[in-house]
Amino acid sequence: MEAHSTPAAQLSSQLQLLYDQVPATCCATSGECCALTETEFSEGYATMFPLYSAEYLHIAAYVRAHFPLQRQQELLAFTEERPRRCPFLSDNHACTIYPVRPLICRTYAVMDPQSIAGALEQYREVMPETWLKGFARREGSMLCPRVRVTQPEKFEGHVYNLITSFYERALRQLHLALDLGGQERLSLLRRLTALGDWPLTWTWGGFNALCQAPLSWVRVRLKEYADKAELMDIV
Repeated sequence: MEAHSTPAAQLSSQLQLLYDQVPATCCATSGECCALTETEFSEGYATMFPLYSAEYLHIAAYVRAHFPLQRQQELLAFTEERPRRCPFLSDNHACTIYPVRPLICRTYAVMDPQSIAGALEQYREVMPETWLKGFARREGSMLCPRVRVTQPEKFEGHVYNLITSFYERALRQLHLALDLGGQERLSLLRRLTALGDWPLTWTWGGFNALCQAPLSWVRVRLKEYADKAELMDIV
């Protein structure tokens, strides 16, 4: 199943323009940020989340274009909503979708405690307090001392984008032009669940359950799956 109203090449270019505003980083490639500890899992953390609908389609297209058929089938049939380990993490801790990794992976640990504190001071008088608190809470939960920013020239613009939720607004706008899985699936989603439209964000497994599972499964199992979902977000 591959149904969306925005052509794949156009979607890819729009996402790349957005991603290009995030400073590049390098890290120890330990894979620790791509797998959850028992404590993190119990506290509600998730890997590769939030994944936006546009990013899901982008990654799914990459999987179809670059992975062997068997691996494609495995990844597109993966429906665990909140796995302890990212399904795209290889055995040697490498990201197998690195060129199309989502925003959450690109922004992870770009900020550190010092830069967060500096941003709060810089924008204290010019940004709403609720924005600053949200920024501090979000970025403060994604710290890693092994990550180093390699494009410092993009840092100021990135901080502004984070505080003003620019990235999220852009991804929400892309979402409005997408058809994730066709009219029949959308009709089933509306009839079987309390949802009125495609999810804006979910996990890889959640989107797969909705967009890739056979329609026979969707008709019988989607309501139960959606009712148990912890991480689905609608516009």
